[in-house]
Amino acid sequence: MATYSRDSDVKQATTPSLFAAVIDDARDLAIGHLERMQRETKAELGNLKHAIARTAVAVAIVIVGAVLAGHAIALGLAALGLPLWAGYALAAILAVAGGAVMISRWPKDSKDIDLVPEESIASLKRDVQRVKDAASSSM
Repeated sequence: MATYSRDSDVKQATTPSLFAAVIDDARDLAIGHLERMQRETKAELGNLKHAIARTAVAVAIVIVGAVLAGHAIALGLAALGLPLWAGYALAAILAVAGGAVMISRWPKDSKDIDLVPEESIASLKRDVQRVKDAASSSM
């Protein structure tokens, strides 16, 4: 990044050298923002991987538990005098209803797993606005 410490250096600088310094500063700013976006996207990808792994484990546990609970309910209803098929049908209806309730209450928050670097984009927009404001105030 080219900076000038004295006014005399700025007055002696040529227009091409000033443009080169501005372009270098803009390039450094853009590279910084791109690196930040890359880090943020990588972190969100890690969050997404963890969410998928936790969900897969939870689904496996719920499936095993639901199968065992369904058998227990069906056999319990059969022990109460219902035909075996009716016990299993009632257990299946309860399982489907419970699943529908669980799906309707599934968390809808996907802020940290959408792979869009919102913070970096907001920072980039803020810096672009600052550059525009600085450019318009200097004219």
